[in-house]
Amino acid sequence: MHSWSPSGLQTVPHLQWGAHVAHFFSAGHELRDVLVPYFKAGLENNERCLWVTGQAFTAEQARSALRAAVPDLDQRERDKQIEIADSGQWYAAGAKLQPREIVRGLLQREQDALELGYAGVRTNGNCAWVSPNQWADFLNYESLVQEAVRGRRMICMCSYCVDQLQDGAQMDVLGRHDMAVSSAVPASRPMSGVAREVSTEQDMLQTLARQKRTFDLAMTASQMGTWRYTFADNICIYDENAQRLYGLTEARFLHDEAGAKSKIHRDDLALMWERVKKAMDPDGDGRYEVEYRVKQLDGSWRWLSAWGLIEFDGEGTERKPVAISGASKDLTERKQAEDLQRLLLNELSHRVKNTLTTIQALSAQTFRSARDLPSAREALDRRIRSMAQAHDVLTLRAWSGANLTDIVMRALDAFAPTQVKMSGDPIDISPKHALALSLALHELATNATKYGALSCLEGRVNVAWGVQEGKLELQWEESGGPPVAPPKQKGFGSRLLEDLVVRDLGGDSRLHYEPAGVRFSLTARL
Repeated sequence: MHSWSPSGLQTVPHLQWGAHVAHFFSAGHELRDVLVPYFKAGLENNERCLWVTGQAFTAEQARSALRAAVPDLDQRERDKQIEIADSGQWYAAGAKLQPREIVRGLLQREQDALELGYAGVRTNGNCAWVSPNQWADFLNYESLVQEAVRGRRMICMCSYCVDQLQDGAQMDVLGRHDMAVSSAVPASRPMSGVAREVSTEQDMLQTLARQKRTFDLAMTASQMGTWRYTFADNICIYDENAQRLYGLTEARFLHDEAGAKSKIHRDDLALMWERVKKAMDPDGDGRYEVEYRVKQLDGSWRWLSAWGLIEFDGEGTERKPVAISGASKDLTERKQAEDLQRLLLNELSHRVKNTLTTIQALSAQTFRSARDLPSAREALDRRIRSMAQAHDVLTLRAWSGANLTDIVMRALDAFAPTQVKMSGDPIDISPKHALALSLALHELATNATKYGALSCLEGRVNVAWGVQEGKLELQWEESGGPPVAPPKQKGFGSRLLEDLVVRDLGGDSRLHYEPAGVRFSLTARL
């Protein structure tokens, strides 16, 4: 299925499926001149249509104007290919908006249309009904639509009355749409005497100037530019926005093989020429679409999406391509977001594998040294909860690391402050260090609770840490508890403190069972 649909618009002959378009108007005839051909093109392209009208151009006026362009409109309405309704019927005037419910309704319309064999869904809504107290919710709705229609067989156009928009509102609108389209030139109004010709010409010039400003602003806000490439001389003419996108200092550019090599990334050149060749096929649809990297004036690269339509001369065997007219859009931020997403997914996969490996080692060691199954299950559950606490700390900082103070506090927060003393600098540590130290502190606290200083009210634990010569040094010292004797055999906790933690931290540790209390020291590279 094609990714483009005929728009019926003079300024943009084709629209991409998934497009969310803004349209600014001043009077009813502008709505008529843009929306009648817009919906005519959709109906002829076997699309299902929804037209929500409003002030300046009502549902009856819209139906009458569209019927003149589409003679079988009444039958299409009966077949439910198109629905035309005033905004008062469609939206609850003055009521609080339910943006997510409205968007779900639009997506359901797309699903129903595709199941019935339509090419997709085309909509327009006249936004003149939106009151100032509804504006914030309506912008939220537009943001949801912008996100929801991406990649779907939907084209959604929203019409805004420029006289109704408050200061700054136009930029709010542009920031929530892929692009904006300008209205057609209004028809002359009947006037009398010499003043009629002068006033009509002035009105047309003022309207054209306003539309050009709106269109230029919209293209700049949506990071788009237009161009036209003629095959006879390999010359491409770029507007000012496109010049900025392509890193050019003038409008005229020689787009021959050498010129393309100087601007287009070498890894994208073959694809670009292949798409041009395909679009030039006289038997094809003439559509051109490609994504590539373009060199900027400072030598950096910018991702652009370029699309256009071939202009042909002649008919039949004499039909020849003469030019491409099109537009380009900056994709750099989207590509960077995609790269970041891939990086994060790879990092997540790596961390999940590491976590599973650690849990596997914990399980094997726990069951190997356990006296019975219930005690093994209890010990394993505590150790996994300790890891989960460390994960919580890391998640708060998007896994960029953790603060050692937070790790120590989480490990010892179950004990009375009078029994535990903590002192140290607010040191940031890596995710790997955070997990290893959480396990180490958990084992020390568990041992102290069962046999050591935390098994009685008089016992005390002192945890201190700092950095010396680029290395983390941590001390755990118990006092005031029952007399301590070294265990007859090394248990899981001892092995974890001496082996697993040291391996993960790339440092050294010392575990002493002194009569006055357990002492543990750890040194690790940061």
